[in-house]
Amino acid sequence: MAVEVPKRRGKRVVLVLDNANWHKTKSLCWHHIEPVYLPPYSPDFNPIERLWQHLKGHYLVGYFTKQSKDLSDKLVESIQHLMNLPKIIRSVCKTHSE
Repeated sequence: MAVEVPKRRGKRVVLVLDNANWHKTKSLCWHHIEPVYLPPYSPDFNPIERLWQHLKGHYLVGYFTKQSKDLSDKLVESIQHLMNLPKIIRSVCKTHSE
């Protein structure tokens, strides 16, 4: 079921994406959202990559499970803890151009 997002006149809506195949599939309907793709092999431009690296290195190191629910719970718990540390988030997600 597709959900139509109403257009807002005068507002440009941009979504920054990496070059994953599923972001470029022809079946995606972006409506009024303008996809902007990062250059190939540019994780330094994508703050979420640095955030994932921080999560893996500080919250998930040594964590093993065979249960996807357990992993999901651990990720949620880790992200919730990190949400209370805005200085850490800013430092981890800071881009080189800032």
